Amino acid sequence: MTPSEVQSFLYQVFNANYNPDIIQDGAELPKDLIVAPFQFYDRHIASNFALQRVVYLPNIPEALSATCDAAVNTFLANRNKFSTGESFFNMKLPNIKFMDSETVRDYYRTHIGPIAQAFASKLCVHPHVKSWPSILENVIDNYIGASYISESCLTVTMDPEGGVFLEDELKGKLSPSTTKTLNAILTNHPSLAIWHVFPMVSPFTTMLHRISTGSEFKWENSHTEGYRFLTHTLPPTDAKSLSNKLSRSGTSRRRSLKKNKLERSTIAKVGRYVTPPSTVQRSRYRPDFKHYLQCSLISSKAWTQAAIHDTTYIILHCGRYERIGIRHRASQTLYLSGVIDTVNIQNPRYRKLHIGLHIAIFQDALERMKASEIPSTSSKLPASKSLKRSSDRVEGLERPPKRRRSSKASSVPPAVHNSIAKDLVHRKLALISLDYDVFLSSVPSSFRRIGESCIRDSRNESTDWTKDVFAQKKFRDQEYFTLKLQAPLGRGAVGVVHPAQAEVVLSSGVVVKGNLVVKLAFSEEQQSKLRAEFEMYCRMSRLSDIEGVLDVHGLFYDAESNTMAFLMADGGKTLRQREIERTGKFAEQVTTTQEEREAFTRALESIHRAGIRHCDIRADNLMIDSDGKVYIIDFDCAEWHSPDSLSDEISRLNEVLEGNYIRRLHY
Repeated sequence: MTPSEVQSFLYQVFNANYNPDIIQDGAELPKDLIVAPFQFYDRHIASNFALQRVVYLPNIPEALSATCDAAVNTFLANRNKFSTGESFFNMKLPNIKFMDSETVRDYYRTHIGPIAQAFASKLCVHPHVKSWPSILENVIDNYIGASYISESCLTVTMDPEGGVFLEDELKGKLSPSTTKTLNAILTNHPSLAIWHVFPMVSPFTTMLHRISTGSEFKWENSHTEGYRFLTHTLPPTDAKSLSNKLSRSGTSRRRSLKKNKLERSTIAKVGRYVTPPSTVQRSRYRPDFKHYLQCSLISSKAWTQAAIHDTTYIILHCGRYERIGIRHRASQTLYLSGVIDTVNIQNPRYRKLHIGLHIAIFQDALERMKASEIPSTSSKLPASKSLKRSSDRVEGLERPPKRRRSSKASSVPPAVHNSIAKDLVHRKLALISLDYDVFLSSVPSSFRRIGESCIRDSRNESTDWTKDVFAQKKFRDQEYFTLKLQAPLGRGAVGVVHPAQAEVVLSSGVVVKGNLVVKLAFSEEQQSKLRAEFEMYCRMSRLSDIEGVLDVHGLFYDAESNTMAFLMADGGKTLRQREIERTGKFAEQVTTTQEEREAFTRALESIHRAGIRHCDIRADNLMIDSDGKVYIIDFDCAEWHSPDSLSDEISRLNEVLEGNYIRRLHY
């Protein structure tokens, strides 16, 4: 291509905005009820990862345009050439009627994303390749099931085996070092940037226009009073060039890094009483930008999810309007652009802006990955990965001397499950905190008991706990216990399952600990299934001849986050987990001994004699503990049924145990 042809080609690519005739079809408001995205996990991010400030940075579009220009100039200065004949670009941005957030998201992924990804790939990774294959893709991260919010993320292309996927045009064209770098980015930074997409309707267009900046951001923790943690974690690293650019902007003073102590610890401070928060239910929720910044999980992926995935760029988009955010880790600041009008933006035009954005995203990930390879002075691990923490409990500073707990109080080893089970029976409140990855609670969430303890040797009749527990305002230390949740064991239709360490302080001052399991349910459907499962466990706990069923220590509810918690004993490892540890890879079939097969058969037969059909027998629901005891778990699908019609379920169990498992929907 001649210089003039290059200029014409680039002008055609860069000089494009959204079509001015795009509209939102249908009613002004989404068909779904807009609910607050703020959830349980959002209140428990470590203090060194929480957002502290939102700062307006109006020159972000100009800076990204300059990034695009610099990359193009470097490409041409190195005697590389653009080839229009090999491009697949659809230059036109057509008219469309947006139906919901998903159509807004997909329009961007169809008409802006592919060109921006192809340019970033060619300019940053394979300038010598004539065609335009991309090593980047914008993928839908989760299904949300609501018309008013969607999300996607930018990632390095991945093949089914987990490595980088290369199109045929790139195979054999990249150096081993380049391929190694791409695999390292995919492993260490699987989510390079986050798109948070709304429908083009007034609640969200108004929200993007009314964002307040320049002030301190109040991160919402749980409002439990009388119990809090002093926490410290090792902060992640920023790309050096990004830090220099942001510090030169002059828009905000940077917080001293001396406040980010390298100690990784938790210290609990306990008052005389614990007071759970009171909540006010509102009839209608109005979208609040700060909630969409702090929220996580599948309902949103703003600052919290950026912290989880160590992401720098956050894009908030509603079709007609957009804001681009840059997360600065050291100062815990979100630098936010002004409102970008996708139809009328001029300098730069919208497509050039996003080509520059994609280049900046990739360059940032590349620089941070290289920086993380330099050993930290305080750890042999890369600084951005050193997230392991110790946990130390000290005495409450607010108690009178006669009630102060001694730091040398005796404790029962965590393995003594029966002891802690009895001590949990009459505890009305569970204080739940998180301690893994970027989560390290400053204040625990208060879960009130709504279901009795269903342990086998202390059977209680059903009790309506809500009459007493929800009326009670304060709880003494003899009325509550603590649960520290670790990284999830798995996610399913009923919710998220966490291992947890329980701690109970007895009247004598003895601290009793035990390893338990907590299942959290969030949606109305999940909570309905969890209640049904709890009732099934309670009924089984009152039967004397049932084997292989774990003790359940109660059902709890946090009104502040609308989260239900199901607390049960730890049954060890599932057959699936054990097989993965054995073989080092996922396997459809599992291996068992004759003794184990007989034990599982006895357990299922005893459940059947009680007239219960499990309805979900598979390796993931069969457990063995360190003593060789077997358990059948997850009764959320279970039914009361006539014992003479249960032979199919025994056959299903035999298929699993004998390595002849066949995946079925129901049996």
